[in-house]
Amino acid sequence: MSSFCANCAATLEPGTKFCGACGTTVETPTTSRSNIAAADNTQPASNVSRRYPGLRVIAVLLKIGAVLTALGGLIVGGSAAELAGLVPPDARPGGAGPAIGLTFFLFGLLYALFLWASAEMIHVAIDIEENTRRIGSVRY
Repeated sequence: MSSFCANCAATLEPGTKFCGACGTTVETPTTSRSNIAAADNTQPASNVSRRYPGLRVIAVLLKIGAVLTALGGLIVGGSAAELAGLVPPDARPGGAGPAIGLTFFLFGLLYALFLWASAEMIHVAIDIEENTRRIGSVRY
């Protein structure tokens, strides 16, 4: 496997100590796993959690909103079904109460799922950025 010069991007033969094009000293690459492990150790964990605090707060708020939306859908769905039961039978459309309640509950549940997934996507984006930064600091 041939590598490239970090200075001029010329192709280097395996075992070469100097670049034939520009004369730059070629660093001997170590294994990728050891480089990644070293990069993991160079970045303190406390620094990682401080990045993007606004996005982290938004993700937590979205998750709280998802839970509240699911509970709200359950409560509103149950209330709609119960209120339909209070209407006299001759004025009530046949079976509409439970159907309306179920509809409110399902829409609340779907919206809660959407909010939760949005929060998870924020966490995924932050994790991708952190991993990209960590891998970018590795020298091959």
